[in-house]
Amino acid sequence: MLDPLRAAEATAAEVVVGLASEGDPGPASEAALALQAALRRAFPGKRSLAVVLSASAAGTLEPGSPLVPAGEGRPAPAVHAGSGPESALHALLEVAHDMRAPACALLEPMPRPADSDWLRLLFEPVLSGQADLVAPSYQRRRFDGVLVSGLVYPLTRALFAQRIRQPLGTEMVLSRRLVEHLSVDDGWRTDPAHAGSELWVIAKALVRECRCAQVFLGPRPVPQAQPADVADALAKVLGTLFHEMDLHAARWQRARGSCPVATYGDEHLPGETAPAPAPGPLVAAFELGWRDLRNLWSVVLPPNTLLALQRIARDPPQAFRMPDPIWARVVYDFAVAWRVKVMDRLQLLRSLTPIYMGWLASFVNDVGELDRIRTEDRIERLCLAFEAEKPYLISRWRWPDRFMP
Repeated sequence: MLDPLRAAEATAAEVVVGLASEGDPGPASEAALALQAALRRAFPGKRSLAVVLSASAAGTLEPGSPLVPAGEGRPAPAVHAGSGPESALHALLEVAHDMRAPACALLEPMPRPADSDWLRLLFEPVLSGQADLVAPSYQRRRFDGVLVSGLVYPLTRALFAQRIRQPLGTEMVLSRRLVEHLSVDDGWRTDPAHAGSELWVIAKALVRECRCAQVFLGPRPVPQAQPADVADALAKVLGTLFHEMDLHAARWQRARGSCPVATYGDEHLPGETAPAPAPGPLVAAFELGWRDLRNLWSVVLPPNTLLALQRIARDPPQAFRMPDPIWARVVYDFAVAWRVKVMDRLQLLRSLTPIYMGWLASFVNDVGELDRIRTEDRIERLCLAFEAEKPYLISRWRWPDRFMP
């Protein structure tokens, strides 16, 4: 994309920010201009660059063109990145590598606070040499991001032993060391379906034992869109996680327990008690899955787990509970089934949806009367259950035939 010799004609940047633009580049260009000004205020002694990573080739720089910061009448530079967040990350890595930047960030083009304190807070762990990866964490209401709280966070924490609270965020800050690692990773060539996703980056950083950190930034300026189809979201997330589990089994099987990552900023856990969703439709989805999919589940789950699910299905909606160890074992059983390919992998992952709906109904009943702080305590207990059941996962992973139904 960029010719390093031509790129070197521009002043090398110490801080690079890339903003992905999927559609009309106008909003991203305006956000880049605002970010460029904020970068100057946040880092007055450092050279910085905000660049638009455009899905459209129209209006982007020609290959080999020097990248210079926006301002003083210049528009924000735009680089053709292709479609999708994965392509945007790949383009950002090339820009940051060619500009020899000690720190770079992939951010969303959305309104930001007027002051630049959030930028300093976000970049400081990397610029000070204390972290290679920074994951922003935003204020969450009780039922925001339940897929992360109930599945992604407990699973990644149990596997890699580090407590990154929001590993499914679409924004991140990377050190030059991590940029160099990711730039040459074989996954871009051998695994294009997963390479570049946020979970892919998190997994690569954790298995390389890079220094990770998280920064609490308060309320998210624009609420993150919820997935339109739960089954598709589950299949996408678990497909990436299980793939990384398969690649790095030797690493996560050695990890025990979990430890906090370096954390900056104050976590915002408001005491609000937003209305809880009704558990009835969630329980109905679980019961429908039990009727229609239990034969399929019997290929994946051991008899004792199937028996536990059968007993759970008898409970009325308001009393519906799924014990944490059962949910953890179900997820681990599906990971092993994905690994040994007991059926079409997409069909397998989508078939987990009714059980996830059952877990969600149980979670709703558990935290319906709790405030945000006590809800977070409930999620902590779930994470501890995933960690406690990890020996079960390791045994199943190493000797799947011993556990097959």
